[in-house]
Amino acid sequence: MPHHPAETVESLGTRLGILDQLQAGLAGLLPERQSRRLLDRLLPLPVRPSYALRSLGSYVTRAGEPCCIRLQFRQSAEQQRETLLHELAHACDHLVNQPGQSYRRAHGPEWKTWAIALGIDPQRTGHCPELERLQRQRLKPVAFCQRCGIEIQRLRRLPAKRIYIHPGCGGRIVPLG
Repeated sequence: MPHHPAETVESLGTRLGILDQLQAGLAGLLPERQSRRLLDRLLPLPVRPSYALRSLGSYVTRAGEPCCIRLQFRQSAEQQRETLLHELAHACDHLVNQPGQSYRRAHGPEWKTWAIALGIDPQRTGHCPELERLQRQRLKPVAFCQRCGIEIQRLRRLPAKRIYIHPGCGGRIVPLG
């Protein structure tokens, strides 16, 4: 599904068909007036593309206030729905239970309550085969073990001036180049 540059929770939620689910979840946990106010804060929240390969999405705050939701758009539409609802559960938990503060205990019991109310499984991580494939394609050799000769592959080089030990054999890992 293509990403639109000026995406918001409202526009993406409409395209993904989750707004009724969001409203029902809020109404199930909050009085009507508080539910409406929270929805009014969530709908204009920007949804920006994430280029991370290990995270499907994230809820971003600055100075105790919501900034945006980052979403990996290379996942399927169903996974995008789940991920957006997961991140909205974070936003609800933050705005209701920790307003104006730095967001803490991101996957704690309060977040789990919101996740269940929004109709998603309260789990910490998702799985996306497409992103795993991209991650494997981007790996490159960065070091080798002096003892067993195994090649170490990563996305980035190993930081310099550190000693690394291979957990498999106890040999010293030597960075390439």
